[in-house]
Amino acid sequence: MNAVETTPPQIVENGLLNGRVRLRQPARGYRAGMDAALLAAAVPALPGQTVIEAGCGAGAVLMQIAARRPGVRLMGIERDPAMAALAVENAALNRVA
Repeated sequence: MNAVETTPPQIVENGLLNGRVRLRQPARGYRAGMDAALLAAAVPALPGQTVIEAGCGAGAVLMQIAARRPGVRLMGIERDPAMAALAVENAALNRVA
């Protein structure tokens, strides 16, 4: 059985919400765009409430909610370890803890 070589994906950093959110995400494959911005804008959470996103990927929706709704608690669930690591990195990058 031959071992399959995998190389980590190239990561790029993009600005969302006119630069209010910095997002590191893979250069190829699914990339956060307008759908993430619209979903984040549609969340009516108030300070002290918790928003949970299942399948959060790199955290684009959660980071935009954090920028739009200060005081809201956020939790992301992601099964892909590489994307989960990016979500944690993006939370630190955007000072969301």
